[in-house]
Order: sequence, then C-alpha cells, then structure tokens
Amino acid sequence: MADRPESERAARGPRQAGRAIRDQATAQRVFGERIELDGVTIIPVAAVRRCKCNPGGEENGKGGSCNSARPVGLVVIQGGRVEWKPTLDLSRVALIAAVTLGLLALRRR
Repeated sequence: MADRPESERAARGPRQAGRAIRDQATAQRVFGERIELDGVTIIPVAAVRRCKCNPGGEENGKGGSCNSARPVGLVVIQGGRVEWKPTLDLSRVALIAAVTLGLLALRRR
C-alpha cells in the first residue's frame, strides 16, 4: 500500500468499514448460537435491519450506516420436533395500545 497515494488509502478506509458493517448482517447474526439444555436445543432468532444515513449531506462525502436487531423468536428442537416460539415485544404492544387508545379518544370528541 505504500506505493498508493495518501488520498486513495484514506478513501479505502470508509469502503472497508462499510463492507465490514454489511458483513455483520449475516445468518450468524440473525440466528444466535444454539443452546442445549436437557436434550432440548434452542436457537434464538433476530430480525436484522440495515439502514443508510448521510447526516453531513452528499457534498462532503460523509455518511454512515447502522444495523439494528431485535429478537423475534426461538427455534426449539426437542425429540426430533421443531417448533417456532415467537417472542412478545412489549414495547411494540404498548405502542399499538397507545395509538389505539389515542384514536378512540379522538373519535369520541
């Protein structure tokens, strides 16, 4: 890399960082490490969301991306049977309840 200009080496850093971030959203990140307890295998599952943002505007070339993951359920394997156990996201339930109650309150006016 010593024979490349400094500007080219500097530009390479953000590209490599972007590639590393994309690689984080792989199947290994979506399916967690399996857990084995008393003949039962449990595999946690998450939904991964990747977003791009450019807080500085396109003119300066700065930008970024983020990954977020939230648990969505478990795969449970026991005695040759496979079951899907969805998780309950209480914050989502609370949000839906608040929106519903707000809409009902507005409708009664």
